[in-house]
Amino acid sequence: MKRFILIFGLAIAPLLASAAAQSYEEYVERQRDLTVISAIFGEMHHIRRTCDPRYEADVWRERMKQLITLEEPDEQFREQLVAQFNDGYRKAQRAFSGCDRRARDYAAARAAQGEGIIRRLTASLEEEEQFVDGPLLIQPDAQPVTVND
Repeated sequence: MKRFILIFGLAIAPLLASAAAQSYEEYVERQRDLTVISAIFGEMHHIRRTCDPRYEADVWRERMKQLITLEEPDEQFREQLVAQFNDGYRKAQRAFSGCDRRARDYAAARAAQGEGIIRRLTASLEEEEQFVDGPLLIQPDAQPVTVND
């Protein structure tokens, strides 16, 4: 019996190590994505508040606050995310003192890059969200409604 456990343990150890390495790699990639998106949010905050202050004065700062609230990072990583946001803001501020075609094009390109990162960050949430076909529809803040075909 001990021999079976030892052989089983030796056989499964590489699989567990591989799974642990994969989740560590996923963790590192997620952290990197979060720092990049924080910098993009900072850039967007400067450009969009310069180009459209009436509608987007603090939109990107609020999105950054929401990101931190949702992620619940430890203090060190929180500080890193905030620093990236501020660095992105200063970078855009140096590059774009006003709103012109170049600033708008840059913002559009960064927004497209950010969209890809957000899609990657939320992919696991979309995989978890399963909709079951059935006779009930759930509406926000409402009672279930029966649907008859």
